[in-house]
Amino acid sequence: MRRSRDDYYRAALDLLAEGGVDSLTIANLCARLGVTTGSFYAHFMGIREFHVAFLEQWEAGRVYLLREQVDCATDSLDRIDLLRRIAVGVNHEAESAIRGWARTNPVVAEFQRRVDEIREEVLVQAFVDVGIHKHEARVLARIGLTILVGTQQLEDKVDRDRLNALLSEYQRWLGFAREGAGIGISRGAVPSCPV
Repeated sequence: MRRSRDDYYRAALDLLAEGGVDSLTIANLCARLGVTTGSFYAHFMGIREFHVAFLEQWEAGRVYLLREQVDCATDSLDRIDLLRRIAVGVNHEAESAIRGWARTNPVVAEFQRRVDEIREEVLVQAFVDVGIHKHEARVLARIGLTILVGTQQLEDKVDRDRLNALLSEYQRWLGFAREGAGIGISRGAVPSCPV
């Protein structure tokens, strides 16, 4: 079966999630996909080029998915709930491996920095859209992102139910929890969603 570049990128995420950056080798990619190294070289010049292409695709995918989904949510409180669901649903183990890789590789660190920056910008805008002052929204967005990153770093395999509970509680503290048919919003409130 002929494999596409996207097949390699998906396999890379799986390998990162299962074994970290050390598992991201040509041999492991080919074994995972059931192809020869010739297939790999038909798509990529080498492992370094693959790493950059993979990270470009990962960054673009994170940013595109986030912006596309958030743009579809017209209600500002719905947007906050959506951001929480997106944050819970990401491939945490792969992202944790990428973050660890970023600590030792400046190229990877730059990709990670840009993804985190976009996530934080989206959170800030979501908070501003519900009436929070931009300065306060920045602080609250950083807290939300810290919940996501901290959870990824504390747990080998992220417990999505626990992460959802943490982000929901953060949302409740900020006054964005939906209660029954009504929505309670207190001054200075901000939600949970470190995408």
